[in-house]
Amino acid sequence: MRTRRNPVYKRILIEVEEEVRVHPRYADLQHLLALVLMVGGKMEKAENHFLEALHLNPRYREALVNLGFLNVEMGRWKEAEKIFIADAKRHPRDAFLQHVLGILYLKAGRLKEAAARIYKAIQYHSYYRDHYKKKGVWRKGEVRLDQKAERALKKIRFTHPYAQFHNLIGLYLARKGKFTQALGELRMAAGLKPDDFIFHANLGMLYYYQGAYLKAIHQFRKALKIDPLYGMGYANLSYVYGLMCRTREALRYMKKAVQINPQYADLHYNLGLLYSDRKQYKDAAAELKKALRINPNYLFARINLGVLYEDQNRWKEARREYRKILQVTPDDDHVRKRLERIS
Repeated sequence: MRTRRNPVYKRILIEVEEEVRVHPRYADLQHLLALVLMVGGKMEKAENHFLEALHLNPRYREALVNLGFLNVEMGRWKEAEKIFIADAKRHPRDAFLQHVLGILYLKAGRLKEAAARIYKAIQYHSYYRDHYKKKGVWRKGEVRLDQKAERALKKIRFTHPYAQFHNLIGLYLARKGKFTQALGELRMAAGLKPDDFIFHANLGMLYYYQGAYLKAIHQFRKALKIDPLYGMGYANLSYVYGLMCRTREALRYMKKAVQINPQYADLHYNLGLLYSDRKQYKDAAAELKKALRINPNYLFARINLGVLYEDQNRWKEARREYRKILQVTPDDDHVRKRLERIS
């Protein structure tokens, strides 16, 4: 990769190095610097920072996994295998890790072990079943590593840290307002590692902020296919459909988001607004009350609950909510005027 010649890469490297100098005991920053150095080809320096991140936080799984990939890049296969096997013992149902070990064994010519790991990856996640069907490996419920399938799989690179790097640059460019360049980087991240839901989710968010709603929906759906328990993915789909005035779909996905993340006051609040838009006032009030139980100082939820009571001519309940708001923000003229009008 020619990242060292990339001016964006240089800026990120300088910024992260400075942050590490200021906060040397932050494991996250040590890991981030290691990742940037690794992608820039500075392998030995990267290894030192991965090890420092793990020294600061021995449970830092992402740093450990990326250290494994660094060993692969440096041709240290046994060290890489030791790291991945140890992590697989701690997380035996991690399909991605089983997939990595399968490819690692395949490249080493250990076909029996490769087939066993690939079979586990297929068992643990449908993404890999579909992936290996296309490669001709998964046929009639069995892993079959014939010469054609073997050649196809051996071409697979270990791209996890590089995808993370492009994701990092994409988010950096997005914060700077350079959306076209950011899209290119996030697309590259998702292309390098299509089985990671967060890269598709980030790409979907960028399309969402640009107003490319259909493209955003496509990426959010991809993220949810990979991880059906990604609650905010359903919420994001709901927001997009809401902006498209497709309230039925918006309501369906927000209900799913609330089901997965029932402790998020914001999701109950938004579900309440969607029920209100569809004139399902009883359900709307119930969701706004849930948001207020989670966060009693959620003023937007309380204001909307007051307005909801007004719309139903329930003046006593509306006055009660407005008075509670004025106890917290006595200078709120908008709420004061609403209270005066219905008193």
